[in-house]
Order: sequence, then structure tokens, then C-alpha cells
Amino acid sequence: MIELTVLSEAATNRCSESQLQDMVQYFGTDILYTRQVRYAHFLRDATPESVSVACHNPRSSHAEVLGSEQEVTLVAVTSPTELREFVEENTEDELTYILSDLLTLSVDLIQLETELHGLPEYKEALAEAVGELVHLTTGANPTYEQEWGGLPVHGVMPGANEQQGMSEAGVGHVQLREDGTVLCKTRSLSDFGLETVTGVASRRAEALREESIESRAELAAVDSHELAQLDGVGTKTARKIVESAEVIEQQEIRVAPGASLPDVDPIFIDIETDGLNPTIIWLIGVLERGSDDRYMPFLETDPSEPARAVTAFMDWLAEHGRGRPVVAYNGWKFDFPVIAEHVAEHCPEHVETWEDTWKFDLYHWAVKQSNALLPGITNKLDDVASAVGWSGAETGLTGRAVGRRFQQYAENPSLETELEWERHKQYCEDDVRGLAHIYDRIAETDNLIAQAGSGGQSDSSDSMQGTLTDFS
Repeated sequence: MIELTVLSEAATNRCSESQLQDMVQYFGTDILYTRQVRYAHFLRDATPESVSVACHNPRSSHAEVLGSEQEVTLVAVTSPTELREFVEENTEDELTYILSDLLTLSVDLIQLETELHGLPEYKEALAEAVGELVHLTTGANPTYEQEWGGLPVHGVMPGANEQQGMSEAGVGHVQLREDGTVLCKTRSLSDFGLETVTGVASRRAEALREESIESRAELAAVDSHELAQLDGVGTKTARKIVESAEVIEQQEIRVAPGASLPDVDPIFIDIETDGLNPTIIWLIGVLERGSDDRYMPFLETDPSEPARAVTAFMDWLAEHGRGRPVVAYNGWKFDFPVIAEHVAEHCPEHVETWEDTWKFDLYHWAVKQSNALLPGITNKLDDVASAVGWSGAETGLTGRAVGRRFQQYAENPSLETELEWERHKQYCEDDVRGLAHIYDRIAETDNLIAQAGSGGQSDSSDSMQGTLTDFS
């Protein structure tokens, strides 16, 4: 597969060298792409030689191969003529991703309609095409995926459709897989470099760079008393900043003095739904802590039976969960209230059971209540789990992709739309076991927070379900 990272115009304008280095390491970037040619030299100088820097070049006269990995090729075109010439010359029966700005999505929020501009000319240029083509456009957000008359179109540019609420200084990462699957992540520029540190926003990051502190590693090595001499940085804030940088760089968890986790065996859970406003919980993954760490998926594959998975889970919980904490990550924002709503609707006999259940949100306990400093560059589940050594199975799925695929299946149940259930069960199990891994590392650590009330890193996952925004 090819790992493509796309910088929005604002992100290209604002990014620092340390943010770029952080970014390409985080994503495992093969190709870094921007529409702004004038930044090409800066980007090439700031990134490792292993990363190819590609820029939109409207003056090009032919298609440009940006990268090729085994039987997967990424090609950039800037005009219908280039596209036509490329497909006429390309006789290889292989998978090719076409990147261009020739297709632009517009959204009418009043009529709730979308239009893809440039489609007739684009399809005409493809008349002689052979092989499998997947079409990537900088004219749509990375969340966009749709077929137009058999033409699969994927957006790659953060902020392309501003009315959809994307951050203007966004970074998109697109994983181009050998089976034609496109998986996307979106991040804010502030998720990289100095701004990942608690207490460091853009202005303070700029002030630190003026003092020749360019990276988190350099910030972690600064004496907090020296840092406190900067304008607007007191002693307490300086200690908080340095400690936060240390935690991320050293990839260690620190807990507040006196903080403790539940003293009985927990039950770890994660839920899969049909979106952020769910009509069905179709999978509840449960890891029961004990001698064998037994994992149980409560799965319902029939979209017309929204009660089955939640009822089966509640039947089990009523028998086995008394007095034990049910642990989720950011559960108060998603898992817990969603379960409560579905229990009330589909199995009201268990309402009291769920109300009486001990619910423990590990994210809320650690970040919101300042009981632990977590070492991910964000406090998202996958970032933290990865930072503390968790490596799940490679399912090729993301939270957003899972929700979208189930929506498509629910709207038109068929062999063509049906999910690969074992693969999706593995995806959910990875999240649950990643959560348990973080919990265990917190329970085991002897590292204490030196500065009370330090809090955690970026709270960008506060309104998201676990990893719903990743390759989401």
C-alpha cells in the first residue's frame, strides 16, 4: 500500500519543521502532498529522504507518477487532457489511484443535495481506460466517499468542503491499499510538534521556537525554572509544560499521587454502531478480566433486529457484572449513554440493571479528572495504546469506515454490501484489548505526576467514540 499525507493550504502555510517530522513519523508517510509549489523546497528539506514530496503543478504537460508500491500506483493529473493521455498509454491491468483537482464536490445544505462538478469531462477522458482505477480528488474532504455512475470517488483534502466543519489547518492521511480500499485519517496541525504539549498553543509554540526550542525533545530537556522566565509562563505552568513533554517523549504514563483504579476485576467494552447518531448497536465487544482474559463479541448481523446484541449483552451483564466496573474509553460521551438509550428502547427489563452498573470511563478519569498523564500525541485511544506498546492486528478498518459500511449494508442488505463479520469482530476486539492494555499500564506504573493538576495532552478526542475518527 501507499501512505499518502495531504496538507491543506492553511497547514502548509503554518507548519513548522518539527510538526512535519512528527507528522510523517506518526503516519508512516511515503508521499507528502500539497497544492502549493512554492513550499516544495521547505517540505523536502524538513522531511526524511525516504518521504517523497509532491506538489500540484498546473503547468505540467503529462501525468506524474507520484509513487508505486508493488502493484499499486499513484498518479497525479491536472487536466482532462493529461488524464486522457495517461489512460490511453497505460496498458497495464493493475490498480492505479488517480489524484487530481478535476472533480469538486459542492454541498447544498438547504436542499440536502450534492453535486460533483467536472464529472462529464472526467468520465469522457476515461473512455479508453484499462485496469482498475480509483479516483482521489482534492475537491472534497477525506470523509467523502461515493460512487458516481460506477466511478469510485474519494476526497483527500481537509477543509475542501468548509460547510462540513473540517478544520482549516487540517492534515489528511490516506492509505491506498492493494485491494482498492481507501482509508483516511484526519488530524489538526496542532496534533503535531510542540503544540501537542499541555499548555502550549500556537503563540506559545512560536515563542518557544524564538528561544531555539524547536521540538518536544528539546522542550523536555529544558529546566522548568528557565522556562518560567518567558513572558506569560509562571513556575507552575513551566513545570506542567516540561512534564507533559517528558511524558510524550519518554512514552511513559504518570499518575497523580493518591489516584487509584477500581480494586475489583473490570469488564472492558467497546461498541460498534451505525454512526454517531446510532439506530442500532450491532456489536458489543467485551473483555472479561480473569485468568484467561476471555473476549466475547455480542454480534447481530441482521439490521432489522436492533434489540438482539444489546439484549444479549445485558442478559450476560445482569448475571456476571454485579459489583464490577464496566470500563470504556470516553464512555460518558458515547458508549454509556448509547447503551442506556438502547436498553430503554429494546430491553426495558434491564433499565435498572444498567442504571445500577458501575461505569468507569478511563479517559475521563485520566484526562478530565487529571489522575494521569498519557503519552500519546493526542489522548485518542489508538494514539495512547500505541505509545504504551500495544500493537493490534492489521484489519485494514477504521471507526468511520466500519460505521459507513454498516450503514450501506443496513440500507441495502445483500451479498455485495455484507460486511466481513470476522474482520469486523477483530477490529472491535483490538479496541477492547488496547483499552485493557492502557488500563494495565496505568495500574502497573510507579511514575508519579510532579505537578498536581497537570492534566493530559490534546483533548481532541473528547467528543469522539474511541477511534471513530481514525481511518475514520
